[in-house]
Amino acid sequence: MATIPVWKKNMLSALAVVMVACATVPAVPAAGEPQEKLAPAQRAAILNEKDIEAFADTFFNRPDIQALGVPGALFVVIKDGKVLLQKGYGYADLEAGKPVDPEQSRFRIASVSKVITATAVMQLVEQGKIDLEQDVQQYMGDVLLKNNTGSPLTMEHLLTHTTGFDIVDPPPGDMITGDLSAVAQLKDYIIKTMPTVIHKPGEVYKYDNFASMLQGYIVEQVSGKPFHQYVNDNIFKPLGMKNSQFVLTPGMESSLATGYNERQEPLPPYNTIPTDMPQGSMLTTGSDMAKFMLAHLNEGTLGETRILRKETLKEMQSVQKAIHPKVPTMTYGFEFAMHHKFNDQYVIGKGGSIPGFASWMWLLPEQKVGAFIVYNNNSDLRDRLFEAFMDRYFPAERQPIYATPAKDQLERYEGIYRDLRVAYLTTRIKAQDGVLLLEDLMGKHTLQQVEPLLFEDEQGSPVAFQENKDGTIRFLFTKTNPAAWSEKLPIPERFKDVGEDHPYASYIDGLHQLNVVQAGQDGRFLPDAPMTRAEFAIWLVNWLGAVPSKSQPAFRDTANRSDAGKITTAFDMGVVTGVDKGSFEPDRPITRQEAAAMASRLAILLGHPLEKAKLTGKTDSWAVDAVSNIVGYKFYGPEVTPSPDGSVDYRSKQVMTRKEAAALLYLLGTKSLTLPGSA
Repeated sequence: MATIPVWKKNMLSALAVVMVACATVPAVPAAGEPQEKLAPAQRAAILNEKDIEAFADTFFNRPDIQALGVPGALFVVIKDGKVLLQKGYGYADLEAGKPVDPEQSRFRIASVSKVITATAVMQLVEQGKIDLEQDVQQYMGDVLLKNNTGSPLTMEHLLTHTTGFDIVDPPPGDMITGDLSAVAQLKDYIIKTMPTVIHKPGEVYKYDNFASMLQGYIVEQVSGKPFHQYVNDNIFKPLGMKNSQFVLTPGMESSLATGYNERQEPLPPYNTIPTDMPQGSMLTTGSDMAKFMLAHLNEGTLGETRILRKETLKEMQSVQKAIHPKVPTMTYGFEFAMHHKFNDQYVIGKGGSIPGFASWMWLLPEQKVGAFIVYNNNSDLRDRLFEAFMDRYFPAERQPIYATPAKDQLERYEGIYRDLRVAYLTTRIKAQDGVLLLEDLMGKHTLQQVEPLLFEDEQGSPVAFQENKDGTIRFLFTKTNPAAWSEKLPIPERFKDVGEDHPYASYIDGLHQLNVVQAGQDGRFLPDAPMTRAEFAIWLVNWLGAVPSKSQPAFRDTANRSDAGKITTAFDMGVVTGVDKGSFEPDRPITRQEAAAMASRLAILLGHPLEKAKLTGKTDSWAVDAVSNIVGYKFYGPEVTPSPDGSVDYRSKQVMTRKEAAALLYLLGTKSLTLPGSA
């Protein structure tokens, strides 16, 4: 689930093996310590109560983990039907000095809730009340789907997040409320936010909050009970999960852990929208989650209680969607993430993030092992814990053998791929002899081929492709965003007035392929025409793939425009500002310094650090930092020529042309962040 404040976190959240034969095995290193320099086959540890507690204690005291500033965490590990570890670290409430109690401290587990929702669905499938292959419209009462494809949307598509919905997340800022007395009904919220099926269901994977919300609504409709009541009666009570609930009720606040931001400042209590939120409102404790995992790993039973049949559990935990046979995507409710740390094990899991809380549950059904971590901030603690856990107890034992195909064999992979969930995440693939070169917002990588359609980067992370029936490539999966596949973009027909030899052709063609800019009715781009303020704001929103706002227009002089929603979205993101007393002057040609200001704000939101440059010429004082930032990154076309001493006259006060705007946005959009770990 997305966090708030929305745009910056979404953009960055938007915004990733060796066989050793040995006769003797030396002593295992200290539990929880980094072990990268040791051969995997030499460092496996026995997973038992003593070792896992030592591992956890050491891990949570590591300096790099302490530096994450996590106030409190809860860690649970089970194996072979027993709880090996159920322990709290740090504080559920820093100000009150209240330690984390695995029995009593309730945490928000965000999207891990989806597995409980899927479990409820599968119970009703068992009972013959839901058919996985039937159109879900028959289960939705008077709530009508919007489906433009002519193919039915089924429960199987909801469970595997292959709905084909155009919008899969709640509107920004419309997920939580500080009014704890407010009640937002599930049905009303679904009607209000109903997306449209635009891709044939079953073809396209992208992580889908709305799909899981619909699952809960259908449980409600089929069972005749409010969703939270059904789950309470059929999962929580039977398993003895007495401290678990999907709705925050009066009196629960005292046991609810406090969420914190990155500065360890407490977040005020909040409720979710809708109040009964199947995709992410569950509150629970460590001991309760241990019971849920035990039932899932014991063929659906806990003691004398059965919540699912053995056959149903097997179906639920099996791969149901994969981009490649060796790169699975979804089961019925569980997901596959961090493939490069599976270490050749079959690992299913579910992660979650909501303001002030993060969680991650992973199961190894073949090993009868499960683990769960939840904590009260939004750092990447869960990723680090999972990696350390897998490297200690299930180290990799495989040495990949890479093929070295000729360049002409790899050229079919070349192209631009756009993420189906986060449109501004684009990936560029180029072929060389023996390898592919990949570049996206997070950096550059060299890919070696494991087998047709499957490659690995330098860290062993899989990069998988899926082809069409005719052998052309359609989809791509990388670790940059495991929550969606990317689709290879077709090359559009050229603009009539932008030839291949045009000095700005690469920028204009690049934005055209991304559908950021379109031709007019006459098929022309008009590269030398002035760019207006509205057009530039809209290009920024198009590149981000952001949804037009349905709220009141941000500016009085855009209220009657068809593009008012996109301009308001740009304002809500903090990318554009008004000019005077609530006006935007949308049709006025934009100056180069104004465009630089908008682009610089976007660059900062994307995570690019501020750059400095030596400027000459005239720039208004309010725009100096922005222009310096854009010039520092060289986000400009051939209209700018640096002086021999490196100084630049950006011609800040001149009007920006459409071709110059294309260069600015294209270069900004293709600049890698080069984060730690990027090649």
